[in-house]
Parts: sequence; structure tokens; C-alpha cells
Amino acid sequence: MSGLLVDLNGRVRDRAREARRRRIRLVAALIGAVALVVGLAFVATASPLFSVRKITVTGNSRVATEAITQAAAIQTGVPLAQVDVAAASKRLSALPAIGRGDVTVALPDTVNIRVTERQIAFVVTVEGGFALVDPTGVRFDQVAERPAGVPLAELNAEDGQLLADVATVVGALPDRITAKVQRVTAQTRDSIVVVTGENSKIVWGSADASALKGQVADALTTAQPACAVVDVSAPSHPTTRC
Repeated sequence: MSGLLVDLNGRVRDRAREARRRRIRLVAALIGAVALVVGLAFVATASPLFSVRKITVTGNSRVATEAITQAAAIQTGVPLAQVDVAAASKRLSALPAIGRGDVTVALPDTVNIRVTERQIAFVVTVEGGFALVDPTGVRFDQVAERPAGVPLAELNAEDGQLLADVATVVGALPDRITAKVQRVTAQTRDSIVVVTGENSKIVWGSADASALKGQVADALTTAQPACAVVDVSAPSHPTTRC
């Protein structure tokens, strides 16, 4: 009977030792995991292994790459994890000729900047040259010489709503008409006129229903190319003077 008691006590001690070993292994595993996380965090946020060494810029044709990198204000040597891509994107959008800037990081050492430049819908004569206006009517830059192939608008360059209305009209012009446009005049929002030749014009009126007006103007100028005046200000009842 005493032998059986000795054996049972031995098993209890063995099980206790095994339980202690399991606890020690678990604690060691937890310590190792924490150390790994701390190490990875250090590598990501402080180590030079994943720091900015290269900045690439794509999507730009008019805006200089140097101007874009300066506006993004991303410093080389900074850990990638510390690059505030949202703030950099916002800074890029503040550039007049940039409609949008997207900033991303790529391991191990690269920041990628992709910009979308504003497109030119038309230009307006201003002191010292020409103001560039995008398809939403936003003035975003000024140049000394008029860009080739870009419509010229004669209007009050300080009237933001009028700029937007003319941008709507220009955007609704079919390609056949756009190729002939010499200038667009707009004394008021309701008196927009598209001049297509020395003695020919399209009376547009307001920017309302511009998509329909573009279709009607295209049909009339194609059917009656010799007409001096095509009036689509009331697109359901257009008129011509030939």
C-alpha cells in the first residue's frame, strides 16, 4: 500500500513540474512576441532600413517635378511609417495647376507621388498675358502667350460664375465645332456666343441645357454650313440666318 502512495506522489510531482515548464515556455513565448513587435515597430518607425531614399513623380507635364517634390515637403531619411501621406497630398492639391495629388509609400525606401494636372478649357486675356481656366471654371495659372489650339474667351475674368458657365459651354461643344472656334464672348451669363468664323457664330444664350444645345448646333451647322448665325439659345426652337 505504501508503494502505491509513493508512486502517486511521484506522478503529482511530475505533473507539477510539467505545468511549471509549460508556464515558463508560455511566458518565454510572450516575451519573444513582445520583443518581436517592439523590434518591428522600431524598424518601421525609427530604423534607417525603411527610410525615404527615393521620391518618384508621375502624371506631370506642365508642372516641374522639382516644384511638386518641394510642395509635397517629404524629407529623405525619414522612416516610411512617419510619412504623412494625407498631409502631403493636401499640400500638392494647393498647387494652382494640380487638381489632385496622390502620395503612397512602397517598401523598402520609396515615396510615389502621382499628380493629376488641371486641363485647360479656355483662356482669358488678363494684364500681362492669359489666364488659364479649367473645365470647372477655375482660374489656375497665367502665361505670357496663348497656348495653341485653346479657345479664347472674352469676358470678365473676375466673374467666377461666368467663367464656370463658359467652361460648361466649351465642354459641351462637339469636336467639329471646337475645331472652328475662334473665340467665345460672354457679356452676361445669358449672352454667351461662340464665334466660329469671320462671319459665323452660334448664339448660345445661357449655359443651361448645354448638352442639348451642343447636339442641336452640331446638327444645324452640319446641315447648313453656310449659315452666318445659328441660334440655339432656345434649343427646342432653334433658328438660323443664312
